[in-house]
Amino acid sequence: MQTAQGGEFVSPSGNISCEVDYNRDGVTAAYCETGTPPQSVTMGVTGSYTTCTGVLCLSNPGMDTPTLAYGAVTGVGPFVCESATTGVTCTADGRGFQISRSGITPV
Repeated sequence: MQTAQGGEFVSPSGNISCEVDYNRDGVTAAYCETGTPPQSVTMGVTGSYTTCTGVLCLSNPGMDTPTLAYGAVTGVGPFVCESATTGVTCTADGRGFQISRSGITPV
């Protein structure tokens, strides 16, 4: 669910889930993960990010998390995320990442 402080979504394939927070319980970050392969990425407001690989890097999306359709965009604060058949791209301050089955790459 999207609010003024952020929200979460899954890709239409269900393989990618993301949470974007803006001053929500003291957190300002964009976080995405893929189930296959197990990997995650966390990005701050400057667009710099850290990655993690393996099942210990994963969490479960909330129940009834909405789907962000391919071609759709969402965001809050400095964060913008777009869903595409090639993966999810999130940016802040003109920098960021794309996450997909192929891995996590800078944009």
